[in-house]
Amino acid sequence: MPKVRNPLVGFGLTIAWALGLAAGITFASTFVPFIEFRLFFLGFALFAAGALAGRQSYLASLGFFGAYLGSFVGLYVVQTFFWYNPWILLMTAAMAGACGLGGATTGKLGLRRIELATMVAPKSRRCPRCGVRVGPTARKCWDCKGFLSL
Repeated sequence: MPKVRNPLVGFGLTIAWALGLAAGITFASTFVPFIEFRLFFLGFALFAAGALAGRQSYLASLGFFGAYLGSFVGLYVVQTFFWYNPWILLMTAAMAGACGLGGATTGKLGLRRIELATMVAPKSRRCPRCGVRVGPTARKCWDCKGFLSL
């Protein structure tokens, strides 16, 4: 059965992953000698980083926004300290957009996954002693107070 998790937890994990990956990739790109190669490398690398970060998300839109926010912060911090230029905000927004698109491509559509989990999960059980329907996680029967076997 697939594990169902809170979408906001996935959103936070997507931000954290995108921040770490974007900061690491941007720092690694400071060793690339020419600005043209650096920008070419960053575009594809940040799309891949967003795709990795978006896998933590639960909805595709949250994957986009989480990857965008995390990569924007990571890119801006690293570029401010190691690679400053006058177009820093515009370039950071564009590169974070590439990372956000990567996050949107791999962000899962959570509604379909939740429906699959509810279809696979057992709906209810019967008490072997009195025959009353009980919930799938019940330990005791609510009617006869008998213990239920797992």
